[in-house]
Amino acid sequence: MNQLKIKFFGVCGLWVLLAFSAAAVQAQNISFQYLYRVEMAEANEPPQFPNGFPEFGFPDEARKNGVEGTLKISLTLGEDGRVKDIMVSEPLAYGVSEMITKDLQRLNFQPARRNGKPVAVKMFFDYIVAATYDELDKSVTKPKITAQPAAVYPEQHRAGKVKGKVAVSAIFYPDGQLKIVGVSSVLPKEFDRAATAAAREIKFTPAVHKKSKKPVAQVMTFEYSFKP
Repeated sequence: MNQLKIKFFGVCGLWVLLAFSAAAVQAQNISFQYLYRVEMAEANEPPQFPNGFPEFGFPDEARKNGVEGTLKISLTLGEDGRVKDIMVSEPLAYGVSEMITKDLQRLNFQPARRNGKPVAVKMFFDYIVAATYDELDKSVTKPKITAQPAAVYPEQHRAGKVKGKVAVSAIFYPDGQLKIVGVSSVLPKEFDRAATAAAREIKFTPAVHKKSKKPVAQVMTFEYSFKP
C-alpha cells in the first residue's frame, strides 16, 4: 500500500455538560466536544492514548463573555512521547486558546510506529464550545415570543371536567429552531401531548448575549392551563 495514502482518522465525540450557577444570577450549560485527526503518511500503526485525553478547562471569563465556536489547533505527537509544535490556526478568546493549549501539552500517548519503530505524526485538533443559557441568567436577554398558540383541550377528558396545568421546557436556538426538553404535570398524558404540540408552534426571535451581542441558545419554561 502506498504510504502516502495511509491516514488514521481518530474522531472523539465526547460531550461533557457542565452546569455553572451562582445564586440564581448565572445559570448556564456549556457543552464541549473535541474531534481529532491524525495524519499517518509516515506511520503504519496509529498512536495510542491509554489514559484518554486530559480534562480540558474552560476560563470563567470566557463563560461570562459568551465565548462559543471552534478552536483549531495542530500539533506533533513526537516519537519520544512528547507533544511538540503546537500551533493555533483558529483561536477562541478570553483565555480559551491558552488553556486548551496548556492542557494538550499534558496529553499522554504512545507514539505512532512504522514497522515497529516510533515515529512522529501530525495531529489536527478541534475543540467545539456551545452554550445554552438558563432563563435566570442575567447575562443574556430572553427570547422574544412572536407567536404562541394556545394548547388544545383533549376532547376525551372534557366530560370528566379535568383541569390543571402542564409545564413545558424548551431550548430556543439562535437559528430560530426550538427543541422540547421536558414536560412536567400530574394530568393524563393527553394533556402533556397537547401542551407539547402547542409549544412546538411557538415563534420567536432568539436570546442575545448582552456583552458579545451574539444570538445564543436559552432554556425557557412555559405553563399551559387546561379547563373544560
